[in-house]
Amino acid sequence: MRKALIVLAIAAICGGGAYLHFNPDLSWDTDASDDSGRPNPIGDMNQQLPSTPLVTLDGKWVDLTSYKGQVVFVQFFATWCSGCTDEVPGLIHFQQEFGDKGFTVLALAIDDQGEETVDSFVKNEQFLVNGAQTRINYPVLQGSIEIAQKLGFEGGLPSGVIVNREGKEVKIVRGVVKEAALQKAIQKVIKN
Repeated sequence: MRKALIVLAIAAICGGGAYLHFNPDLSWDTDASDDSGRPNPIGDMNQQLPSTPLVTLDGKWVDLTSYKGQVVFVQFFATWCSGCTDEVPGLIHFQQEFGDKGFTVLALAIDDQGEETVDSFVKNEQFLVNGAQTRINYPVLQGSIEIAQKLGFEGGLPSGVIVNREGKEVKIVRGVVKEAALQKAIQKVIKN
């Protein structure tokens, strides 16, 4: 019995050491206020939003700096990215809930399959939001990896940045994040 307890204690110590050494990414189980020492999918940043002219799906040019005065969540996405499309209902909901508080979602398509694919996706896909089938209700802009990197994209989708009313990128969002965690981060920037 004593030998079994010693072996069990050694196994627990080795398992704990391996856990700390490999530090698994459990970002799927974190929220915006996580202070457990695990990597947080929503991190701080402090970068002025660069003047970036982009084209909308209907061919109009828009500069991201024209959104100064609003809180903006820039989502980097591609139509083939399941994590990106899984986020869309939450983003539609955020646009509905916070749009009248000076907030907007901007999707920056870095889809390598072309403008027609993105345009078709936006016009034809519907998402279940609050019990109703809804299309994307926020601007979708054509982009590229290079433009996204200029805006803070580090690679890996889904991803995004939250921009405050002064035009500064203040939060970076990496990977799939719980809707409640993203909502909490957005609300905090809206209140400031």
